[in-house]
Amino acid sequence: MNLRAFSLLAGLAFVAPALFTAAPAAAASKSWHVDRSVQINARPEILMAQVADLRNWNNWTVWNSEYDPDCVWTYSGEPGQVGHTMEWDGKEMGWGKLTLTEVNPTGGVKYDIWLMKPGSDANKGSVTFSPVEGGMQVTWSDDGQLKGISKLFAKKIEAVVGADFEANLNKLKVITEAQEAVKASEEAAAAAAKAAEEAAAAAKAAEEAAAAAKAAEEAAAAAKAAEEAAAAAKGKKKK
Repeated sequence: MNLRAFSLLAGLAFVAPALFTAAPAAAASKSWHVDRSVQINARPEILMAQVADLRNWNNWTVWNSEYDPDCVWTYSGEPGQVGHTMEWDGKEMGWGKLTLTEVNPTGGVKYDIWLMKPGSDANKGSVTFSPVEGGMQVTWSDDGQLKGISKLFAKKIEAVVGADFEANLNKLKVITEAQEAVKASEEAAAAAAKAAEEAAAAAKAAEEAAAAAKAAEEAAAAAKAAEEAAAAAKGKKKK
């Protein structure tokens, strides 16, 4: 996705000039790895709605229509399911494709990503989360292999990709925590409405019970009066 750095590892064809600083051969690496984490106060389903539906990545990643207004995104497969795919082609973004390979409704997604065609190797990545005190720990990880001169720039790639991952996760945090606040407010309102409804039902039941008790008391009094009247009538008859 981040062609400013990913294109470097894909072949150095579109890399920014700032990445081509001198690097000693000793720094060469056959692979690179990036992971960044942030704590987000949002439930898994809210996070999954953003992460597992690739159409929403334009909302919270720095690789979006603002970064590349001419980029064309194409989506296929079912959002939230393995095989869901996003493909893009733009002046700044270049060409690329990302496909979900694992989907865990409570734990995030894993994906394969290609940055050059045809027949390029896929890099592996994931956006996963797990519960911690106060919310969810969300971690974005990505791994790739380097060839040729690109091996000299592993640390540069990790730094650039890492910075974008941090920006993406922070924006994801803002969006999902706002959604969590709305959801929590709606649930609190629903709970209050339900409590009020139950209280009204309880009050009505109490009122009906009181009325029934009063009716029973009146019926008992009437029965007693009738019994006394019958007894009085019987006594007069004996006389």
